[in-house]
Amino acid sequence: MKKIILLLFALSGLFLSSNAQQKRVLLEKYTSAFCGACPNAHLIAEELAATYPELTLAFHHSSVDGMANPYSTEWRSGFGLLGTPMGMVGRSGPAANQIASQPQQWEARILEQLDEPNWANLELQGAYNPFSRELAIDISCVFTERPPAGELRLNLMITEDSVIHAGYGFDQSNYFNEVEGHPLFGLGQPIYFYPHHHVVREIVDGAWGTPDVFPELPEPGPAYVHHYDYFVPWNWDQEKIKLIAFVSLYNENDPMQRKVLNVIEQPLLSLLTTATENPLAGGPAFSAFPNPVTEKLHLVVPEHTRIVELFTSSGSVVFAQALQPGAQVIDVSRLAGGLYLARAITPAGIQVQKVMIQGR
Repeated sequence: MKKIILLLFALSGLFLSSNAQQKRVLLEKYTSAFCGACPNAHLIAEELAATYPELTLAFHHSSVDGMANPYSTEWRSGFGLLGTPMGMVGRSGPAANQIASQPQQWEARILEQLDEPNWANLELQGAYNPFSRELAIDISCVFTERPPAGELRLNLMITEDSVIHAGYGFDQSNYFNEVEGHPLFGLGQPIYFYPHHHVVREIVDGAWGTPDVFPELPEPGPAYVHHYDYFVPWNWDQEKIKLIAFVSLYNENDPMQRKVLNVIEQPLLSLLTTATENPLAGGPAFSAFPNPVTEKLHLVVPEHTRIVELFTSSGSVVFAQALQPGAQVIDVSRLAGGLYLARAITPAGIQVQKVMIQGR
């Protein structure tokens, strides 16, 4: 499923921003479809994320769930979580047995960590091809001050939102089905076709991240960059996938020596490639406008183009036709709003333009 290319280099100018990045906080929640209290904890987490835009959510599912993955199970065991719906903020707490906390304690932990230094600026750059499902990204980290002592790891987590299936391991137990006035009242026990949010699908390179990206004593200023290649499984909804990158302290034996220093989150489709192949130098250019478009999409079709196609971001073909070269117009008024890819197969290569269609 995955291929990791280990590239390690420090570049003083690459990715570097003159301003310190805002401190962000990671809330990891341990959850299960069989936990009747968990959907209420989901609501609490969502409310906190709405209140604190600096908060990133990631929900690890129990090993008995249909959304389980072995690295989330290892994460749970490594912190000794006793059950659901426990969660941890920034993988830290006042004591080893208090790193994981109940939902009513999360807000205080979030506020504490928002007052801490951001330690590092993180940036994610790369390209994603929705046709081949191949993802290639570089994650850079620039420390804004000397980080705390300890082994530093770079982490890449992939989450999917609104995972909906029916049956064992997906139907969500709901203790609040008969609690009048509660948002979960009357939704069923269990809730069928429940949309599971922020599901941790993968932790690339293992539960505890990538080692050896940073030197023992990293300096503020240089950019430490690591490259990942990953194939996104076909059964994941690529429109609902997010990439979460963070820098953390790790100690195999002492949970108190683990901590998330800073985190960023980015939608997968923000990395859509603008061309599946670059046109040859001096070759004809394929263009699509206006962008966004509501009714008529104007195209400039290069000479000898074999076919022009319009794809949804999930790869479905909604238009395919051999068009005459020059200016052409196609009607997109009946298409659902969203992100599309217009593709022309030309002598200069396969040229692709991103098109945003606004539904009427």
